Amino acid sequence: MINVLIVEDDPMARQLLEIYINASEKYNHIQSVESAALAEFCCRTNKVDVCTAMNASGLDAAEKIKKSFPDTKIIIITSQPECSFIERAHEVGVDSFWYKSSEAEQILSVLDRTMAGE
Repeated sequence: MINVLIVEDDPMARQLLEIYINASEKYNHIQSVESAALAEFCCRTNKVDVCTAMNASGLDAAEKIKKSFPDTKIIIITSQPECSFIERAHEVGVDSFWYKSSEAEQILSVLDRTMAGE
């Protein structure tokens, strides 16, 4: 099982992600937090294979997580990407982006492809 930490400030989006992850036989939802500031702490107290992170506020957390846990994959969840944000995300080691949608297949596909190194 692949352990997933969900970081999402929108309660409805967070709950939807939890439903999708919990329904998957491949992924194990270990925890959800609403703040990117809590993500690093969660990675230190749990074995996290992949972490979803909120857009701009998640970049600092992503950078810290990648330095301490380089094997942890990080997927940035965003609805409005901008070039400078994407460039900064690549600099800190973000593995993937998911542009918000409500389809389970899309997020599970992004998880699968990220874990495969795509």
